[in-house]
Amino acid sequence: MTSSFVSERRSPRPLRSVLRRLVPRDGRFYALFDRHAGLCVEGVTALAKLLSDVRDPDGRVREIEAIEKRADTVVDETLALISRSLLPPFPRRSIHALINRLDDVLDLTEDVAQSLHLYHVTTLTPDAHRLADLAVQGANKLRLAVAQLQSVDDPRAALALCQEVNGIEAEADHVMRSAMSKLFRDEPDTRQLVKLRAIYELLEQLTDTCKHAAAEVQALAVR
Repeated sequence: MTSSFVSERRSPRPLRSVLRRLVPRDGRFYALFDRHAGLCVEGVTALAKLLSDVRDPDGRVREIEAIEKRADTVVDETLALISRSLLPPFPRRSIHALINRLDDVLDLTEDVAQSLHLYHVTTLTPDAHRLADLAVQGANKLRLAVAQLQSVDDPRAALALCQEVNGIEAEADHVMRSAMSKLFRDEPDTRQLVKLRAIYELLEQLTDTCKHAAAEVQALAVR
């Protein structure tokens, strides 16, 4: 009885694989997903470099803003393709959810970059740099997971990468708690405390946002 049940549960995936080969789906979406995920990596990497010198001698804020605008173009292209594609590879609502989650990553990246100038942040702590490094790791794993969506007949690689994004987010939570404890214990300047707290929270949210995007990838991989 048990083996029969397992067999029934496993049968739809080979069937879907056959159907995909018989009725090819619109592959243009994969290129758009990959482009946006790559821009996420570019944007978060530029943010980490900005944090290494918040005076911004290399114009990283403008670079991040330009990357975010390029990503908006990818979103527009994706939404336009959703409306005219006859056979998208996934349900239209799921495609919409994924591209919006990816865009959230760059929107928040831009928010962090602009907040550094808005709050006149002049010095950062090792904890802030660690959170930025984790965000870069999360964006990179997310990009690799997105690339695996073309191979959803075997979702194991995509799911493993999504789990790594989750692990990075959990590590960022730990760093955040430790950073906040040190900040409230050791920082005598109230203004600096408020500034750093805001930056810590934004950077930790960035890993959260990568996790949310990975959840959309995971949902598509097991569909």
